[in-house]
Amino acid sequence: MTTIELLKELTSLAGVAGDEKCSFETFKGLFSPYGDVSCDTVGNIIIERKGSGKHILLDAHLDTIGFVVTGITDDGFLRVTKVGGVDMRIVEGAELTVHGTKDIYGVVCTVPPHLSDGESRVSKDGTCVVDIGMSKIDAEKIISIGDRASFKNSFSVLGENRVSSPYIDDRGGIAVLLKALEYTNTDNKITVVCSAQEETGGTGAVCASYNADADLSLSVDVSFALTPDSNPKECGRMNGGPMIGYSPILSREYSDLLVEIAKENHIPYQKEIMSGKTSTNADHITISKGGIPSALVSLPQKYMHTPVETVDIRDIENCAKLIARFLERV
Repeated sequence: MTTIELLKELTSLAGVAGDEKCSFETFKGLFSPYGDVSCDTVGNIIIERKGSGKHILLDAHLDTIGFVVTGITDDGFLRVTKVGGVDMRIVEGAELTVHGTKDIYGVVCTVPPHLSDGESRVSKDGTCVVDIGMSKIDAEKIISIGDRASFKNSFSVLGENRVSSPYIDDRGGIAVLLKALEYTNTDNKITVVCSAQEETGGTGAVCASYNADADLSLSVDVSFALTPDSNPKECGRMNGGPMIGYSPILSREYSDLLVEIAKENHIPYQKEIMSGKTSTNADHITISKGGIPSALVSLPQKYMHTPVETVDIRDIENCAKLIARFLERV
């Protein structure tokens, strides 16, 4: 399977935070060549690869942003509110898939500009209304309060090497870990955590890292890639290679080792400097139990938390190669 094909499959799977277990069977098939696969009580998918060396915890989060149904109106419209940090500026008119007893197509209601004053009708807390084309009686046969909804799946290729889709955050990170396991040759013990509920506070990483009790960890997430209207000081570059994290909460030893490995193997890289926490699962894993020395590798991504998240396939490949060599060196 090519990297593009792998990413397309991963981004096609549902998994709004708190409802991740629906993707288990597909993830089990993808990861089973690399270890024993299980699902824990909070929804983490755990892959355990036996080894005789150091115990390394690899993490990328499984869950996605999305919506949860809070009510059904007398006219059959759904009231939903956001789960995680959805960019509410792009929600009006968005296409959704509502995950009831079966998947239902819906569109977020919007008032035509001719009839509005230009103000958004989506509330600041993320509450909005979804049209599913049903009566209340028919809707209640399929949908219940608490069901999740996600952006309608799409997957587009931009040019030769870039792809756009909802939920590349952080299915792109999971693609990196799958490719890293494919590329590596190490005797170290590896526990891979496809973690639940990162977008709502990191519950999955807290539980999984405590149970794993690893010697060290490396998390993979996405970070900001440069666009014409963004601040270059806050962003990495597409096709610039892995963004290697430097932060007070991360292990300087492992950050420096990642840079050394990148140079030795002619892997393009860029440093991401953070003055405090990283806003990733690495923050939780670092302080698990008595502390786990942690590293962070991020995938440059444009348009975070929108239905058109965009990455460069070459960055996924280079992140995977860097991590594969890291697993062999520590």
